[in-house]
Amino acid sequence: MKNTGSNPLEEEFRNSQIYKALKEHGIPVAEKVAEGLGKAVDALEKISPTGETKKAANYNQGTWQTAQPTGAQQNGTQNAGRQPVGTQGVYPGRKPQGVQPAPAPQMKLVHMGSPAKYYITGAAALFYAMNFPLYEISHFIIFGLVLAGAFLLSGKLFKGKKEFVPIEPEQPKVKEQPKQAEKPSATGNPEVDKIIDEGREYLKKLRAANDAIPEETLSEDIDRMEKASADIFRFVADHPEKAPQIRKFMNYYLPTTLKLLNSYQRLSAQSVRGENITSTMFNIAGMMHTVANAFEKQLDSLFTDEAMDVSADISVFETILKQEGFVDGEVQRKPGGKE
Repeated sequence: MKNTGSNPLEEEFRNSQIYKALKEHGIPVAEKVAEGLGKAVDALEKISPTGETKKAANYNQGTWQTAQPTGAQQNGTQNAGRQPVGTQGVYPGRKPQGVQPAPAPQMKLVHMGSPAKYYITGAAALFYAMNFPLYEISHFIIFGLVLAGAFLLSGKLFKGKKEFVPIEPEQPKVKEQPKQAEKPSATGNPEVDKIIDEGREYLKKLRAANDAIPEETLSEDIDRMEKASADIFRFVADHPEKAPQIRKFMNYYLPTTLKLLNSYQRLSAQSVRGENITSTMFNIAGMMHTVANAFEKQLDSLFTDEAMDVSADISVFETILKQEGFVDGEVQRKPGGKE
């Protein structure tokens, strides 16, 4: 005997073309599949109950339906015909005075997928696991293919339905806070401050050229230039007396480097590249590797005096330790005669 309408999934399957075709040909498996789907849904609902209760207030053609309190019936001390407190002025067929209905939300039509494909795929997985072996890699591959086929096939058979849902209002965009301008340098020496401020502008231009050039190798060389230049200006800010040593770096190296990078950018933007454009771009890219090495050597040269001072301190320190007898004059040998 059919148990139609026991749950939406079973009812949907009974209304499908597959069920009707199977019944017309007298195949009894159709009824078993429908009953199995119903039992599967009931089992899943018992495992994860929602526990939600839907409550609604109906408004139909100007009539407000409100639940009447049952206090008079429970206590037996109030008259049944007396109007409950809190409902004065509310009569069937009339709107409460001063109450405006809420505006209807904007709706949109969306496609709601059917959950049948998930139930069918789960049932197929359970059926396969109970009737077929799963102890080799090939078995699991077949198992995955069967589940994928069941999911796709059931998704085509049960396409779901279309429903109207409210449109969520767009959230206002948060305005980005403007970046604070960099404070000018204040080393106490106007000439040094000017050099550092100009150096920061050169760094910004190097970054812009690096962002505009997609070649990875050339971009790596520009990254090296940026790091070396930033360290140079940081060192000069801490040691203003070293500013004269980077005069050529500021007046020639950086401007010429940016000029070559801008030329490379213009040439790379051409849709047709002939021999002149290709060779020029190749020469600029090769030159940038040499320039990156020069920038790093410029940074290293600023530490010449500091390196000499450290070397002198080490020599003096080592001499004192020898005089005090804490360091042997001869090379200490390890056991076995090895140094």
